[in-house]
Amino acid sequence: GSCGRAKRRLELGESGHQYLAEGLKTPKGKGRAATRSPDSPKTPKSPSEKTRYDTSLGLLTKKFIQLLSQSPDGVLDLNRAAEVLKVQKRRIYDITNVLEGIHLIKKKSKNNIQWMGCSLSEDGGMMAQRQGLTKEVTELTQEEKKLDELIQSCTLDLKLLTEDSENQRYPFCQNLN
Repeated sequence: GSCGRAKRRLELGESGHQYLAEGLKTPKGKGRAATRSPDSPKTPKSPSEKTRYDTSLGLLTKKFIQLLSQSPDGVLDLNRAAEVLKVQKRRIYDITNVLEGIHLIKKKSKNNIQWMGCSLSEDGGMMAQRQGLTKEVTELTQEEKKLDELIQSCTLDLKLLTEDSENQRYPFCQNLN
């Protein structure tokens, strides 16, 4: 039927672009390609063929954000992004239109966008603050444990001191019982 022809046209329309850029990691996880049986028609037959996940806008967006996070001032040239990610510029526009719509980026100048959201770098911002607080909590927990042990030790020493019959003749021990 017509559905088969449309599907066939889509398969023929794949450009075969390689989307992995140098220094960018492909996220592990949600791709369904790994769970398919080897004889499935959706499984790529050669390294140049791509699964739907490999060419997905979601995966491309993650790579776009990684590229943006490498920019020290949060500004990215869209021509460079299309080049590095090896995709057509319209695919970059698909991403930027959504990110601009939810106010995570803004147009800086022609072909340049700027990140407006929270810190993208994992070594700065909230991540570092959280790690610092986690370390502080660990140190305080250890300190509290030492103090609890010291209190227990002092309580025991005091108990032994006051219960010792040799010490009963001292007025300060009589008042503690």
